[in-house]
Amino acid sequence: MVRRLDRVMVWGVRLWWAAMALVAGPVLADGLQGTSPAWRSTASIGLWALWAAVMVGVMVAHPMTLVLVRLAMLSAVVALVWAGAGGADWGEVALVAAITGGAAAVALSAPVGQVFVNGISYGDEVRLLLRPPAVLLAGPLPAAAIVSVGGVVSGPLLLAGERWWLGGAVTVIGGVMAVFGMRSLHSLTRRWLVFVPAGVVLHDHLAVQDPVLLRRRAVSGVEPATHGSGALDLSQGAAGLILEMTMSQPITLTPPKRTKGQSGDVRANAILVAPSRPGLTVTLAHHRRLV
Repeated sequence: MVRRLDRVMVWGVRLWWAAMALVAGPVLADGLQGTSPAWRSTASIGLWALWAAVMVGVMVAHPMTLVLVRLAMLSAVVALVWAGAGGADWGEVALVAAITGGAAAVALSAPVGQVFVNGISYGDEVRLLLRPPAVLLAGPLPAAAIVSVGGVVSGPLLLAGERWWLGGAVTVIGGVMAVFGMRSLHSLTRRWLVFVPAGVVLHDHLAVQDPVLLRRRAVSGVEPATHGSGALDLSQGAAGLILEMTMSQPITLTPPKRTKGQSGDVRANAILVAPSRPGLTVTLAHHRRLV
């Protein structure tokens, strides 16, 4: 279930990114005026290549392009502030950066995330992102984002500044770090609750070793969790509203094997999950007559 407002939000992000070439381009060009010709040319080519790549990505709904669009929107805000420090008019910088920041906030929202992850859904299924662990939001996620962007950008700019040895090393090492950073971010966009005709699938590599189908006849309730319910906590410490899924019969789950030799199935009568859109999750559960 992708709602009309969700698609409107996605199109808002798409249209603003398309407009960035005309609106933000002159601001960034002003910020580059005080740099060397080689540095300016490298940065300009990189910015145009980024804009084109993200323009394609923002039009193609997919979990991987979701990461690209979100990183690009946030990076654009940083680039605009840098342009202001480099000599661009601060009034223009503030206006364009504010609008871009708003677009970035929309790109980071749960409705936009749902549209993108459902780009790979098929048949009568609906995918809902699961919220990341709160501990990751406190540091590792921002660090992965910085590494992903910085690893790609830093090396070529150092080479353009004729810092050959450092630029070469950073290009290689930064490229490798960027790959690992992007893979880490992408893995979090592949944690879902998937509503299918037979029930709902828990697809979360942090909670279970393999995707688990909770069959329609096994699910008896989906509602906000209460303190001390005794349900098996699979929310991974996510912040916000947690849902409790109650079973009419016990289910067996296999935890992920994070260490060698770790094994042992777990049986539960109820589980706790943290979908990015808990209200829509409950609505879907009733709409599909799971409960």
